[in-house]
Amino acid sequence: MPKFHFTSDQLPSALPARMRAKLWTNSMDAIGSSFDMGIVTSRKFHGEVSVLQLGRIQLGSAKTLADGAVNVLRSEARLRQDADDRIMIVINRGETPMIVRQFDRETELQRDEMTVLAMDMPSECSTPQSGHSHVILLPREILQQPGRMLELFSATRLKTHRTVQLLLSQNVQQLLCTEEGLDPSLEIASGEYIVHLVSTILQTQGSQSAKPQTGRGARIADIRKQIARNYRIPDLNPEAIGERLGMSARSIQHALSQHGSTFSKELMGMRLEAAFGMLRSGAPHPIADIAFKCGFSDLSTFYRAFRMRYGKTPNASRVTK
Repeated sequence: MPKFHFTSDQLPSALPARMRAKLWTNSMDAIGSSFDMGIVTSRKFHGEVSVLQLGRIQLGSAKTLADGAVNVLRSEARLRQDADDRIMIVINRGETPMIVRQFDRETELQRDEMTVLAMDMPSECSTPQSGHSHVILLPREILQQPGRMLELFSATRLKTHRTVQLLLSQNVQQLLCTEEGLDPSLEIASGEYIVHLVSTILQTQGSQSAKPQTGRGARIADIRKQIARNYRIPDLNPEAIGERLGMSARSIQHALSQHGSTFSKELMGMRLEAAFGMLRSGAPHPIADIAFKCGFSDLSTFYRAFRMRYGKTPNASRVTK
């Protein structure tokens, strides 16, 4: 069970507080993403980071103690740097409130309350002086309709299934605190249980991996996962997906046709869903930027396909915050 732990106590005591905070922020690269950090004052700073890999998901814990507010941000520059498109659940484990912002929305989390963020959009988490949070990072494709899910829940306090939220918080706490190693099969089982709890809280239909599939069903699931992972690439084609799966382009097309679909239909659906989610979530980007970010290389194609699917234009679908 790969585990990473860093504490600012490992740094030389003579280092200024701002430098200690910067190096602590850099340690969060262990989750595969990069962040910026700001602290209001600089007389003292203590921080800890723990990261635990469970199959395809990651659990993380971050603790800070400072003499002023601590802000952790995902800026546009950081988004371009690591191209992380995962979904992150944030759980406030501290005694002080945590302010979370994304898509021009803002919510305040009390202890054990949680929200969800898109890692491929700017976000900010702030705590006064001290803070403690747990995070869960999940590949976007393991949830059904992630674009619409983020439209509904990003940077809002999750209110559904409080008992399941408590189970999730307790399991993450236990897994991050355990000193015992887990064998590979138990690691995967623990990760899938976390996925199941998250799916329930977000009111999705569950993760694709929660129901084991074999034969053609498993092959289709793998194809769709690869398309979901790469749909932002403008010239994505069956050949590229086939290379990732050890299949020919013809086999990709044939497998999809057996399920009444085509590669173009699957790709277009995921791109439109992502664009719709961004528009409905209040993302401030111009329509053209949203289209290109979702993999469209031709704006007229985007407008035509969007209107055909949703019955209105992108501008009419946009929610202004």
